Amino acid sequence: MINKNPQKIINFIFCGLITAAFNIALIHILIGNLGFTTPLLRNLANSVAIEISLIFTFFVYKKWVWTKSKWKLQTILAKELPLFHLSAILTVGLRIFIIFPVIDWLGINYLINTLIGIGLGSVINYLACEKIVFNSNNN
Repeated sequence: MINKNPQKIINFIFCGLITAAFNIALIHILIGNLGFTTPLLRNLANSVAIEISLIFTFFVYKKWVWTKSKWKLQTILAKELPLFHLSAILTVGLRIFIIFPVIDWLGINYLINTLIGIGLGSVINYLACEKIVFNSNNN
């Protein structure tokens, strides 16, 4: 059963905004301040920013959204963090290969399409975290 706790959903959205800002700040530091200016280095900066942001997001969610999840290092490293990465890959894959192309085929503007993708991706991410990553029954 999906947890219908409105405070948890509000925390998820708020933490998502914080971690998105973190990602933007991090990529700005790497490209704007540290000089990752060539196409190859910008792509590397993006990859580094995404990975650091994913790890940051994991711990923010664990601390402020899924607060009942246990803080056992073995569980975090062996189960939760890898599952969190898989959930992120699943979400991005669905957005790239299904959601965006279908909405694009329907003729909806790409900006609206992107916003819909972000919304659907957030729902998918929340459900994956709730049922798989931070499911206390599996810990």
